[in-house]
Amino acid sequence: MKNKDDQNCPKTETCPLFQGKILESEKAKDIFIKFFCTAGESGRMECKRYLLAIDGYKPDISILPNDPRSVEELKKILSNN
Repeated sequence: MKNKDDQNCPKTETCPLFQGKILESEKAKDIFIKFFCTAGESGRMECKRYLLAIDGYKPDISILPNDPRSVEELKKILSNN
């Protein structure tokens, strides 16, 4: 049986989305957290912020977990800034 901590993203302590610094809507924040931050590895592997972070990029605050751009596109954008 998996531990509850195994379900939580290891980036929650520093993630501005999880910390409530990106979205004004509490309901929207809760939905993102449910589907990405606390959904285990499957949620993390769909989160653009997480995928960028594990590759050494600092996601811009405007990037949401479900950003429509590919991770590669986002990396190019972040590399040019």
